[in-house]
Amino acid sequence: MKETIQPKLKNKLGLGLLGLRLSIALVFTMWALDKVLVPEHAMKIFTSFYGLNISSSLLVVLGIAQLVFITIFVMGLWKNITYLIILVLHAGSTFSSFAKYLDPFNNLLFFAAWPMLAACFVLYLLRDHDIYTIKIPSQLK
Repeated sequence: MKETIQPKLKNKLGLGLLGLRLSIALVFTMWALDKVLVPEHAMKIFTSFYGLNISSSLLVVLGIAQLVFITIFVMGLWKNITYLIILVLHAGSTFSSFAKYLDPFNNLLFFAAWPMLAACFVLYLLRDHDIYTIKIPSQLK
């Protein structure tokens, strides 16, 4: 059974999901630019939060790849995969900071990750209603 949504509600839902997608992309863009423009900072983050020692040149490459991926995400392409990847990446980032949540009043900004995680989850759940995307020709799908 196919669900139908009133045109006015469909438009509002589509605009809301577009807002979520663009605001999530903004955060991911800043993280990618950090890798490209300030790899020393990104190295410290990878070491302290993930226990990984990654060279600055590899971080620059990762940052550039992330910028390409974010562009695909912003365009709303391949939503089943790209929105899920965004959700998984942000969940990893949120849960890797778990120790910070145990000392909340010295780490208040870390709590902003939770509503963003919820936004990523909502965007993934409602991806079929995210209508303001770039349309690609069927031969490229």
